[in-house]
Amino acid sequence: MKKIDKIGGIILHEKKLLVVQKRTKDNREEYIIPGGKREGQETDFETLRRELSEEIQVKLVSFEPFGGFDDIAIFENIPIHIEVYFSFIEGEPTCDSEIKKLVWIDRDYAKEGIKLGGVLEKFVVPKLIEMGMM
Repeated sequence: MKKIDKIGGIILHEKKLLVVQKRTKDNREEYIIPGGKREGQETDFETLRRELSEEIQVKLVSFEPFGGFDDIAIFENIPIHIEVYFSFIEGEPTCDSEIKKLVWIDRDYAKEGIKLGGVLEKFVVPKLIEMGMM
């Protein structure tokens, strides 16, 4: 079975996490972290730099490893592996490309009716809360 290889960026500001909602044919509501699939022989940094520029019009200045996670991709319904990085950026995030909406969430996102993708909800947000970063 095919497996998605993705790179994702954690962008934090004042204990809030930037999440994005993709344009999909079936108008999905779930939010995910910005990022995407590697093209060719791109490194993780090159992939994340390109994706953040395309999706939210910011420049990736540096990044630090956060962790790697496996789950079922929320949009494609096949296995996914995502390497996630703390991402330090320049610029103000703005929707572009396949991104229809972006929001900054805190640990009480569910009370606001925000739905997250599997990896984000199961692994990333709980770890950020545990670390005291959200």
